[in-house]
Amino acid sequence: MKKLSAFAILTAFVVIHSYAQGFGPGGAPGGPGAQGARSGPGQTAQPGTQQGAPQGAPQGTQANRRQSGPFQEAVVETRTSSITVGGRLEPQRRIVHTAGISGFVDKVHVKVGERVREGQALATLVRDTPGESYRPFVVLARINGLVSEIQLTEGAEVKAGANVATLIDDSAYKLVALLSDKDAFRAAAMPQAELTGRTAGNIQLKGRLVSVSAEPEYSTGLFRAELRFPQQANARPGMILFIDLPVDSVRGVFVKQNLIVRRFGRNMLWVLDKDQRLQLASITTAKTFGDDALISSGLSAGSFYLTRITGYEKEGLELPDYLEALKKGQ
Repeated sequence: MKKLSAFAILTAFVVIHSYAQGFGPGGAPGGPGAQGARSGPGQTAQPGTQQGAPQGAPQGTQANRRQSGPFQEAVVETRTSSITVGGRLEPQRRIVHTAGISGFVDKVHVKVGERVREGQALATLVRDTPGESYRPFVVLARINGLVSEIQLTEGAEVKAGANVATLIDDSAYKLVALLSDKDAFRAAAMPQAELTGRTAGNIQLKGRLVSVSAEPEYSTGLFRAELRFPQQANARPGMILFIDLPVDSVRGVFVKQNLIVRRFGRNMLWVLDKDQRLQLASITTAKTFGDDALISSGLSAGSFYLTRITGYEKEGLELPDYLEALKKGQ
């Protein structure tokens, strides 16, 4: 038996160690023992494996993308930009109940803040015609709701048509926000998704945008946007809510802005090329959405890019060498 050289022993140790760490031949993520081999030039894909990505590219799915270690697949996503609007919650209906006769207030049956049901007596009125007897006139609630205001006191004189009590329907609330013409047109064109309103005390309520006025209030030049909030825990009339109202939606490839490197006056991004080498790709960015930048050119869906800059990056560095440098750096 021939004696093994020190170099052969060292090579065998590195290969065995790479497989134990979940890397395939060449140190690429996803080798045998991880999630199966990935096909590359001159290779045949194993049953049940994915194709179309560079050999050794990261596997695993997170939000419809493959990711492993510092590598992530570029995918087409949607980002939405919003404006913050605010206003007070109002009951969806406010019903003023009036006196049907002239006379005097015999009795007030409810008080402010009391919850009443439809048909419940609010006040009893009697006529003031001397020498004649009339049946009392009872003002009945026309809706289920909350007594918001009582405009009469017992024994007071009342005229026909005078306000008796105001009831509010708090089974749902509305909020009116004012928008500029630009924001109004864009908000009206957006799909009507569920929105979250929040108070200064971080109480959160769920609602929807139901309409944007077709014309502005000409005194202010602003459009009225009406949002609807169903009855829910902690909701009450008069609450001030702030809502992030979507006004724009863009679909494309996005990356974190802190991954973009400035070199030679251009925006660059570390990517993995088809030969499994690190390269600085020149990219063009469009608009930003929070921490994310929309890539308009230079990075296509299905490409893999580094998701964190470690300082070990070097153009042309092979993937196994880069992974080994990361391992030593830790």
